[in-house]
Amino acid sequence: MRGCNAPAPITIRQVMTLKTLADVRKLISYIPKERRQLSTWQHVEATLQACAAGDDPENISVALQLALQAEQVPYKK
Repeated sequence: MRGCNAPAPITIRQVMTLKTLADVRKLISYIPKERRQLSTWQHVEATLQACAAGDDPENISVALQLALQAEQVPYKK
């Protein structure tokens, strides 16, 4: 997620640090399929695709943080 005007990395302790869109994609691949069907993760995936197409990378940071909060996953930004 770093680059020109990119948001700060998000660290999920003992899991991974998300610095790029590829990192977010990798994290999503680890989430069980049934969890990825939830609207929060569907939103993260749609936002990820939009950011890959050129949207503001801050959008994926916000979507990801909201999803992590909804799942009660502690993270550090």
